[in-house]
Amino acid sequence: MAMEFNVEIIHKETIKPSSPTPLSLKNLKLSLFDQLTPPNYLPLLYFYPNYDPHHDIDEFAKARSLQLKKSLAETLTRFYPFAGRIVSNSLIECNDEGVEYIETRVNCHLHDILKQRPHCYSRNKLLPPLYDSITEALTDDHCILMVKVNFFECGGMAIGVSISHKVADLFTLSTFINTWAAMAQGNGNSNVIDPEFGTFSSLFPPMPLPNSKFQVPKVENVATRRLVFDASKISMLKAQAASRDVAQPSRVQAVTGLIWKCAMAAATSNRGGLKKPSVLHQVVNLRRKMNPPLPEYSMGNFVHGCISKTGPEYCETELMQGLVKQLSDGIREFNENKVRKIQGRDGVSAILESLKEMGSYYSKKEEFDLYISSSVCRFNLYVADFGWGKPIWVSVSDVTPTNSFILMDSRDEEAIEAWLTLNVAEMAFFERNEELLAFASVNPAAVIP
Repeated sequence: MAMEFNVEIIHKETIKPSSPTPLSLKNLKLSLFDQLTPPNYLPLLYFYPNYDPHHDIDEFAKARSLQLKKSLAETLTRFYPFAGRIVSNSLIECNDEGVEYIETRVNCHLHDILKQRPHCYSRNKLLPPLYDSITEALTDDHCILMVKVNFFECGGMAIGVSISHKVADLFTLSTFINTWAAMAQGNGNSNVIDPEFGTFSSLFPPMPLPNSKFQVPKVENVATRRLVFDASKISMLKAQAASRDVAQPSRVQAVTGLIWKCAMAAATSNRGGLKKPSVLHQVVNLRRKMNPPLPEYSMGNFVHGCISKTGPEYCETELMQGLVKQLSDGIREFNENKVRKIQGRDGVSAILESLKEMGSYYSKKEEFDLYISSSVCRFNLYVADFGWGKPIWVSVSDVTPTNSFILMDSRDEEAIEAWLTLNVAEMAFFERNEELLAFASVNPAAVIP
Protein backbone atom coordinates (compact mmCIF):
# COMPACT_ATOMS: atom_id res chain seq x y z
CA MET A 1 0.00 0.00 0.00
CA ALA A 2 1.31 3.44 -0.92
CA MET A 3 2.31 5.65 1.97
CA GLU A 4 0.63 9.05 2.03
CA PHE A 5 2.25 12.09 3.62
CA ASN A 6 1.74 15.82 3.30
CA VAL A 7 4.41 18.35 2.45
CA GLU A 8 3.35 21.84 3.56
CA ILE A 9 5.23 24.82 2.16
CA ILE A 10 6.13 27.15 5.04
CA HIS A 11 8.27 29.68 3.30
CA LYS A 12 9.57 30.68 -0.15
CA GLU A 13 12.22 33.20 -1.02
CA THR A 14 14.82 34.03 -3.63
CA ILE A 15 18.45 33.59 -2.61
CA LYS A 16 20.91 35.85 -4.44
CA PRO A 17 24.72 35.69 -4.49
CA SER A 18 26.30 37.26 -1.41
CA SER A 19 28.53 39.36 -3.70
CA PRO A 20 27.50 40.80 -7.07
CA THR A 21 28.81 39.19 -10.23
CA PRO A 22 31.44 41.40 -11.95
CA LEU A 23 30.30 43.15 -15.12
CA SER A 24 32.88 41.21 -17.13
CA LEU A 25 31.06 37.95 -16.27
CA LYS A 26 27.49 39.10 -16.88
CA ASN A 27 27.03 37.06 -20.05
CA LEU A 28 27.94 33.40 -20.39
CA LYS A 29 27.65 31.63 -23.70
CA LEU A 30 26.20 28.16 -23.70
CA SER A 31 28.27 25.52 -25.47
CA LEU A 32 27.13 23.40 -28.38
CA PHE A 33 26.69 20.54 -25.90
CA ASP A 34 24.37 22.75 -23.81
CA GLN A 35 22.39 23.74 -26.89
CA LEU A 36 21.82 20.13 -27.88
CA THR A 37 20.72 19.11 -24.39
CA PRO A 38 17.00 18.69 -23.61
CA PRO A 39 15.57 21.49 -21.42
CA ASN A 40 14.28 19.31 -18.59
CA TYR A 41 15.47 19.67 -14.98
CA LEU A 42 17.93 17.31 -13.26
CA PRO A 43 17.14 16.43 -9.63
CA LEU A 44 19.08 15.03 -6.68
CA LEU A 45 17.55 14.34 -3.28
CA TYR A 46 19.62 14.04 -0.08
CA PHE A 47 18.26 12.57 3.19
CA TYR A 48 19.73 13.54 6.56
CA PRO A 49 18.69 12.01 9.92
CA ASN A 50 18.58 14.02 13.13
CA TYR A 51 20.75 12.48 15.83
CA ASP A 52 19.58 14.94 18.54
CA PRO A 53 15.82 14.43 19.06
CA HIS A 54 15.55 17.06 21.84
CA HIS A 55 14.48 20.16 19.98
CA ASP A 56 11.66 22.49 19.11
CA ILE A 57 11.08 21.76 15.43
CA ASP A 58 10.45 25.39 14.45
CA GLU A 59 13.52 26.75 16.22
CA PHE A 60 15.58 23.83 14.99
CA ALA A 61 14.44 24.36 11.39
CA LYS A 62 15.01 28.11 11.63
CA ALA A 63 18.65 27.66 12.69
CA ARG A 64 19.45 25.11 10.01
CA SER A 65 17.60 27.01 7.32
CA LEU A 66 19.57 30.17 8.10
CA GLN A 67 22.80 28.20 7.82
CA LEU A 68 21.71 26.75 4.47
CA LYS A 69 20.59 30.09 3.02
CA LYS A 70 23.73 31.95 4.09
CA SER A 71 26.05 29.31 2.63
CA LEU A 72 23.91 29.03 -0.51
CA ALA A 73 24.32 32.77 -1.14
CA GLU A 74 28.07 32.44 -0.64
CA THR A 75 28.25 29.43 -2.96
CA LEU A 76 26.37 31.30 -5.69
CA THR A 77 29.19 33.85 -5.86
CA ARG A 78 31.35 30.99 -7.19
CA PHE A 79 28.59 29.37 -9.28
CA TYR A 80 27.27 32.74 -10.46
CA PRO A 81 25.56 31.53 -13.69
CA PHE A 82 23.14 29.46 -11.60
CA ALA A 83 21.69 32.67 -10.13
CA GLY A 84 21.08 34.05 -13.63
CA ARG A 85 18.49 33.37 -16.29
CA ILE A 86 18.57 31.58 -19.64
CA VAL A 87 17.66 34.23 -22.21
CA SER A 88 18.16 32.21 -25.41
CA ASN A 89 19.37 28.85 -26.62
CA SER A 90 22.91 30.24 -26.61
CA LEU A 91 23.17 32.62 -23.65
CA ILE A 92 22.83 32.88 -19.88
CA GLU A 93 22.45 36.36 -18.45
CA CYS A 94 24.33 36.23 -15.14
CA ASN A 95 22.14 38.92 -13.56
CA ASP A 96 22.12 37.70 -9.93
CA GLU A 97 18.33 37.37 -9.90
CA GLY A 98 18.81 34.36 -7.67
CA VAL A 99 17.57 30.83 -7.06
CA GLU A 100 14.31 29.65 -5.56
CA TYR A 101 14.49 28.40 -1.97
CA ILE A 102 11.47 26.53 -0.56
CA GLU A 103 11.09 25.38 3.04
CA THR A 104 8.50 22.78 4.04
CA ARG A 105 7.21 20.68 6.92
CA VAL A 106 6.48 16.97 6.39
CA ASN A 107 3.89 15.34 8.65
CA CYS A 108 5.83 12.15 9.40
CA HIS A 109 9.24 11.03 10.61
CA LEU A 110 12.15 10.50 8.24
CA HIS A 111 12.27 6.87 9.38
CA ASP A 112 8.69 6.44 8.15
CA ILE A 113 9.91 7.28 4.65
CA LEU A 114 13.17 5.37 4.59
CA LYS A 115 11.72 2.11 5.91
CA GLN A 116 9.31 2.00 2.96
CA ARG A 117 10.10 0.52 -0.41
CA PRO A 118 10.73 3.52 -2.69
CA HIS A 119 7.80 2.72 -4.99
CA CYS A 120 5.42 3.09 -2.02
CA TYR A 121 5.68 6.88 -1.83
CA SER A 122 6.41 9.81 -4.10
CA ARG A 123 9.88 11.30 -3.76
CA ASN A 124 8.86 14.05 -6.17
CA LYS A 125 6.89 15.64 -3.32
CA LEU A 126 10.25 16.42 -1.71
CA LEU A 127 11.80 17.93 -4.85
CA PRO A 128 11.41 21.39 -6.39
CA PRO A 129 9.27 21.58 -9.55
CA LEU A 130 10.70 19.51 -12.38
CA TYR A 131 9.76 21.51 -15.45
CA ASP A 132 9.82 19.26 -18.46
CA SER A 133 9.01 21.29 -21.56
CA ILE A 134 10.61 24.01 -23.58
CA THR A 135 7.84 26.47 -22.77
CA GLU A 136 8.29 25.86 -19.04
CA ALA A 137 12.04 25.45 -18.67
CA LEU A 138 13.68 27.61 -21.30
CA THR A 139 12.27 31.00 -20.38
CA ASP A 140 13.50 33.86 -18.25
CA ASP A 141 10.53 33.31 -15.91
CA HIS A 142 12.12 30.35 -14.18
CA CYS A 143 15.19 29.93 -12.02
CA ILE A 144 18.06 27.86 -13.31
CA LEU A 145 18.49 26.29 -9.87
CA MET A 146 15.85 25.47 -7.25
CA VAL A 147 16.17 24.13 -3.71
CA LYS A 148 13.57 22.52 -1.49
CA VAL A 149 14.42 21.90 2.18
CA ASN A 150 11.98 19.52 3.86
CA PHE A 151 11.89 19.17 7.66
CA PHE A 152 10.31 16.03 9.13
CA GLU A 153 8.65 15.87 12.56
CA CYS A 154 11.74 14.16 13.99
CA GLY A 155 14.06 16.92 12.77
CA GLY A 156 15.35 14.79 9.90
CA MET A 157 15.71 16.56 6.56
CA ALA A 158 15.44 15.93 2.85
CA ILE A 159 17.21 18.50 0.68
CA GLY A 160 16.08 18.43 -2.94
CA VAL A 161 17.96 20.33 -5.63
CA SER A 162 17.03 20.58 -9.30
CA ILE A 163 18.85 22.42 -12.07
CA SER A 164 18.16 23.14 -15.71
CA HIS A 165 19.81 20.50 -17.85
CA LYS A 166 20.54 23.29 -20.35
CA VAL A 167 23.19 24.54 -17.93
CA ALA A 168 24.46 21.46 -16.12
CA ASP A 169 24.93 17.71 -16.19
CA LEU A 170 24.82 15.55 -13.07
CA PHE A 171 28.56 15.94 -12.48
CA THR A 172 28.06 19.71 -12.37
CA LEU A 173 25.05 19.44 -10.05
CA SER A 174 26.78 17.09 -7.61
CA THR A 175 29.88 19.33 -7.61
CA PHE A 176 27.71 22.33 -6.78
CA ILE A 177 25.98 20.52 -3.90
CA ASN A 178 29.27 19.28 -2.45
CA THR A 179 30.70 22.81 -2.61
CA TRP A 180 27.58 24.26 -0.99
CA ALA A 181 27.87 21.73 1.85
CA ALA A 182 31.55 22.55 2.30
CA MET A 183 30.77 26.29 2.40
CA ALA A 184 28.18 25.63 5.10
CA GLN A 185 30.90 24.12 7.28
CA GLY A 186 33.36 26.95 6.61
CA ASN A 187 36.86 26.86 8.09
CA GLY A 188 38.59 26.29 4.76
CA ASN A 189 36.90 22.97 4.03
CA SER A 190 38.87 21.06 1.39
CA ASN A 191 35.72 20.34 -0.64
CA VAL A 192 35.33 24.04 -1.52
CA ILE A 193 36.39 24.30 -5.15
CA ASP A 194 36.72 27.02 -7.76
CA PRO A 195 34.53 26.03 -10.71
CA GLU A 196 35.45 26.83 -14.28
CA PHE A 197 32.76 28.33 -16.51
CA GLY A 198 33.14 28.94 -20.22
CA THR A 199 35.62 26.11 -20.89
CA PHE A 200 33.21 24.15 -23.06
CA SER A 201 31.77 27.14 -24.91
CA SER A 202 35.30 28.27 -25.82
CA LEU A 203 36.05 24.84 -27.29
CA PHE A 204 32.60 24.21 -28.76
CA PRO A 205 30.95 27.60 -29.27
CA PRO A 206 27.20 27.86 -29.75
CA MET A 207 25.71 27.63 -33.21
CA PRO A 208 22.71 29.53 -34.60
CA LEU A 209 20.29 26.74 -33.71
CA PRO A 210 16.58 27.31 -33.07
CA ASN A 211 15.15 26.60 -29.63
CA SER A 212 14.56 22.89 -29.23
CA LYS A 213 11.02 21.63 -29.62
CA PHE A 214 11.81 18.82 -27.21
CA GLN A 215 9.27 17.88 -24.59
CA VAL A 216 9.65 15.03 -22.13
CA PRO A 217 7.17 12.33 -23.14
CA LYS A 218 4.33 11.76 -20.71
CA VAL A 219 5.12 8.86 -18.43
CA GLU A 220 2.29 6.34 -18.70
CA ASN A 221 2.03 2.62 -18.01
CA VAL A 222 5.60 2.36 -16.73
CA ALA A 223 7.19 0.98 -13.58
CA THR A 224 10.40 2.07 -11.86
CA ARG A 225 12.44 -0.21 -9.62
CA ARG A 226 15.47 0.32 -7.43
CA LEU A 227 18.02 -2.48 -7.70
CA VAL A 228 20.76 -2.86 -5.07
CA PHE A 229 23.92 -4.83 -5.83
CA ASP A 230 26.08 -5.27 -2.74
CA ALA A 231 29.86 -5.46 -2.99
CA SER A 232 30.15 -9.23 -2.59
CA LYS A 233 27.54 -9.89 -5.29
CA ILE A 234 29.29 -7.44 -7.62
CA SER A 235 32.55 -9.38 -7.18
CA MET A 236 30.73 -12.57 -8.13
CA LEU A 237 29.08 -10.85 -11.08
CA LYS A 238 32.42 -9.49 -12.35
CA ALA A 239 33.88 -12.99 -12.22
CA GLN A 240 30.94 -14.37 -14.24
CA ALA A 241 31.20 -11.54 -16.79
CA ALA A 242 34.97 -11.93 -17.29
CA SER A 243 36.25 -13.51 -20.47
CA ARG A 244 39.37 -13.72 -22.59
CA ASP A 245 38.28 -10.51 -24.31
CA VAL A 246 37.44 -8.62 -21.09
CA ALA A 247 39.56 -10.17 -18.37
CA GLN A 248 38.69 -7.62 -15.67
CA PRO A 249 35.33 -5.95 -16.28
CA SER A 250 34.60 -2.93 -14.11
CA ARG A 251 31.77 -3.07 -11.60
CA VAL A 252 29.76 -0.64 -13.76
CA GLN A 253 30.30 -2.84 -16.84
CA ALA A 254 29.25 -5.96 -14.96
CA VAL A 255 26.09 -4.42 -13.50
CA THR A 256 25.19 -2.71 -16.78
CA GLY A 257 25.65 -5.98 -18.66
CA LEU A 258 23.35 -7.86 -16.31
CA ILE A 259 20.61 -5.22 -16.40
CA TRP A 260 20.84 -5.02 -20.19
CA LYS A 261 20.64 -8.82 -20.47
CA CYS A 262 17.65 -9.14 -18.14
CA ALA A 263 15.83 -6.21 -19.77
CA MET A 264 16.25 -7.84 -23.20
CA ALA A 265 15.00 -11.14 -21.79
CA ALA A 266 11.94 -9.37 -20.34
CA ALA A 267 11.18 -7.71 -23.67
CA THR A 268 11.52 -11.06 -25.46
CA SER A 269 9.21 -12.78 -22.98
CA ASN A 270 6.66 -9.99 -23.28
CA ARG A 271 6.63 -10.52 -27.07
CA GLY A 272 5.94 -14.21 -26.65
CA GLY A 273 9.52 -15.26 -27.41
CA LEU A 274 10.25 -13.00 -30.38
CA LYS A 275 13.89 -11.87 -30.19
CA LYS A 276 15.29 -8.62 -31.53
CA PRO A 277 18.77 -7.10 -31.73
CA SER A 278 19.44 -4.60 -28.97
CA VAL A 279 21.12 -1.21 -28.71
CA LEU A 280 22.42 0.36 -25.51
CA HIS A 281 23.06 4.11 -25.51
CA GLN A 282 25.52 4.86 -22.69
CA VAL A 283 25.96 8.44 -21.51
CA VAL A 284 29.70 9.13 -21.17
CA ASN A 285 31.40 11.93 -19.20
CA LEU A 286 33.98 13.44 -21.56
CA ARG A 287 35.93 15.54 -19.03
CA ARG A 288 38.76 13.09 -18.41
CA LYS A 289 38.83 11.73 -21.93
CA MET A 290 40.18 14.87 -23.59
CA ASN A 291 43.88 15.16 -24.36
CA PRO A 292 45.24 17.26 -22.80
CA PRO A 293 42.77 16.94 -19.91
CA LEU A 294 40.43 19.85 -19.24
CA PRO A 295 40.21 21.52 -15.81
CA GLU A 296 38.71 19.00 -13.41
CA TYR A 297 35.89 21.30 -12.34
CA SER A 298 34.77 22.53 -15.75
CA MET A 299 31.05 23.17 -15.33
CA GLY A 300 28.28 22.70 -17.88
CA ASN A 301 27.21 19.82 -20.08
CA PHE A 302 30.04 17.68 -21.35
CA VAL A 303 28.61 14.23 -21.94
CA HIS A 304 28.08 12.31 -25.12
CA GLY A 305 26.49 9.05 -26.22
CA CYS A 306 28.32 5.79 -26.79
CA ILE A 307 26.52 3.04 -28.71
CA SER A 308 26.87 -0.67 -27.95
CA LYS A 309 24.78 -3.16 -29.90
CA THR A 310 24.26 -6.87 -29.93
CA GLY A 311 23.89 -7.51 -33.64
CA PRO A 312 22.28 -10.68 -34.96
CA GLU A 313 24.99 -12.89 -33.44
CA TYR A 314 24.10 -11.65 -29.96
CA CYS A 315 20.33 -11.98 -30.12
CA GLU A 316 20.68 -14.79 -27.59
CA THR A 317 20.32 -12.87 -24.33
CA GLU A 318 22.05 -15.70 -22.39
CA LEU A 319 25.47 -14.51 -23.55
CA MET A 320 26.48 -12.35 -20.56
CA GLN A 321 30.17 -12.34 -21.45
CA GLY A 322 29.30 -11.34 -25.00
CA LEU A 323 27.27 -8.36 -23.80
CA VAL A 324 30.09 -7.15 -21.55
CA LYS A 325 32.44 -7.51 -24.51
CA GLN A 326 30.08 -5.35 -26.58
CA LEU A 327 30.08 -2.73 -23.81
CA SER A 328 33.87 -2.78 -23.67
CA ASP A 329 34.20 -2.63 -27.46
CA GLY A 330 31.74 0.27 -27.62
CA ILE A 331 33.70 2.32 -25.09
CA ARG A 332 37.04 1.49 -26.74
CA GLU A 333 35.76 2.52 -30.16
CA PHE A 334 34.30 5.66 -28.62
CA ASN A 335 37.61 6.57 -26.94
CA GLU A 336 39.80 5.79 -29.93
CA ASN A 337 37.61 7.19 -32.67
CA LYS A 338 34.87 9.55 -31.59
CA VAL A 339 36.73 11.34 -28.79
CA ARG A 340 39.64 11.92 -31.15
CA LYS A 341 37.31 13.39 -33.76
CA ILE A 342 35.42 15.52 -31.21
CA GLN A 343 38.61 17.28 -30.08
CA GLY A 344 39.98 17.56 -33.60
CA ARG A 345 39.63 20.39 -36.10
CA ASP A 346 36.23 19.16 -37.22
CA GLY A 347 34.92 18.56 -33.70
CA VAL A 348 31.56 20.21 -34.33
CA SER A 349 30.96 18.09 -37.43
CA ALA A 350 31.90 14.98 -35.46
CA ILE A 351 29.41 15.84 -32.71
CA LEU A 352 26.59 16.45 -35.17
CA GLU A 353 27.47 13.30 -37.11
CA SER A 354 27.41 11.24 -33.92
CA LEU A 355 24.04 12.67 -32.93
CA LYS A 356 22.69 11.81 -36.35
CA GLU A 357 23.91 8.24 -35.91
CA MET A 358 22.20 7.94 -32.53
CA GLY A 359 19.05 9.46 -33.98
CA SER A 360 18.96 6.77 -36.63
CA TYR A 361 18.68 4.11 -33.93
CA TYR A 362 15.87 6.00 -32.22
CA SER A 363 14.01 6.35 -35.50
CA LYS A 364 14.20 2.57 -36.00
CA LYS A 365 13.35 1.63 -32.43
CA GLU A 366 10.67 -0.78 -33.63
CA GLU A 367 13.51 -2.90 -35.04
CA PHE A 368 15.56 -2.92 -31.82
CA ASP A 369 15.29 -3.20 -28.07
CA LEU A 370 16.70 0.26 -27.29
CA TYR A 371 17.97 1.25 -23.82
CA ILE A 372 19.68 4.28 -22.29
CA SER A 373 22.10 3.98 -19.38
CA SER A 374 24.15 6.45 -17.38
CA SER A 375 26.36 6.20 -14.33
CA VAL A 376 27.09 8.71 -11.58
CA CYS A 377 29.27 6.26 -9.68
CA ARG A 378 32.41 7.91 -8.24
CA PHE A 379 30.68 11.32 -8.30
CA ASN A 380 31.15 11.65 -4.51
CA LEU A 381 27.41 11.93 -3.85
CA TYR A 382 27.79 10.99 -0.19
CA VAL A 383 30.33 13.65 0.88
CA ALA A 384 27.76 16.47 1.13
CA ASP A 385 28.00 17.21 4.86
CA PHE A 386 26.43 20.59 5.74
CA GLY A 387 27.57 20.30 9.35
CA TRP A 388 25.20 17.63 10.64
CA GLY A 389 26.70 14.54 9.04
CA LYS A 390 26.75 12.95 5.62
CA PRO A 391 23.52 11.94 3.92
CA ILE A 392 22.02 8.61 4.86
CA TRP A 393 20.67 8.19 1.33
CA VAL A 394 20.85 9.98 -2.02
CA SER A 395 18.12 9.47 -4.57
CA VAL A 396 16.72 10.70 -7.88
CA SER A 397 13.13 11.48 -8.88
CA ASP A 398 10.33 8.93 -9.02
CA VAL A 399 10.50 8.02 -12.70
CA THR A 400 13.25 8.04 -15.30
CA PRO A 401 12.49 7.76 -19.04
CA THR A 402 11.15 4.42 -20.24
CA ASN A 403 13.82 1.82 -21.07
CA SER A 404 16.47 3.72 -19.14
CA PHE A 405 18.53 3.16 -16.04
CA ILE A 406 20.98 5.13 -13.94
CA LEU A 407 23.69 3.66 -11.69
CA MET A 408 24.60 5.35 -8.41
CA ASP A 409 26.99 4.54 -5.59
CA SER A 410 25.50 3.31 -2.34
CA ARG A 411 26.48 4.96 0.91
CA ASP A 412 29.56 2.72 1.34
CA GLU A 413 30.62 3.55 -2.26
CA GLU A 414 31.21 -0.16 -2.92
CA ALA A 415 27.68 -1.33 -3.65
CA ILE A 416 25.67 0.04 -6.58
CA GLU A 417 22.05 1.18 -6.73
CA ALA A 418 20.33 1.17 -10.11
CA TRP A 419 17.06 2.91 -10.95
CA LEU A 420 15.39 1.24 -13.91
CA THR A 421 12.17 2.14 -15.74
CA LEU A 422 10.40 -0.23 -18.11
CA ASN A 423 6.84 -0.57 -19.25
CA VAL A 424 4.67 -2.38 -16.72
CA ALA A 425 4.36 -5.62 -18.69
CA GLU A 426 8.11 -5.97 -19.22
CA MET A 427 8.88 -5.04 -15.62
CA ALA A 428 6.72 -7.95 -14.44
CA PHE A 429 9.08 -10.34 -16.27
CA PHE A 430 12.23 -8.40 -15.36
CA GLU A 431 11.78 -8.38 -11.59
CA ARG A 432 11.15 -12.15 -11.51
CA ASN A 433 14.31 -12.98 -13.48
CA GLU A 434 16.17 -15.61 -11.44
CA GLU A 435 19.61 -14.54 -12.60
CA LEU A 436 18.89 -10.94 -11.63
CA LEU A 437 17.66 -12.04 -8.19
CA ALA A 438 20.88 -13.99 -7.66
CA PHE A 439 22.83 -10.73 -7.71
CA ALA A 440 20.41 -7.90 -6.84
CA SER A 441 17.80 -6.98 -4.27
CA VAL A 442 14.77 -5.55 -6.05
CA ASN A 443 13.26 -2.43 -4.52
CA PRO A 444 14.43 -2.81 -0.93
CA ALA A 445 13.88 -0.07 1.63
CA ALA A 446 16.63 2.51 2.03
CA VAL A 447 19.35 1.42 4.45
CA ILE A 448 18.80 2.45 8.07
CA PRO A 449 21.86 2.78 10.35
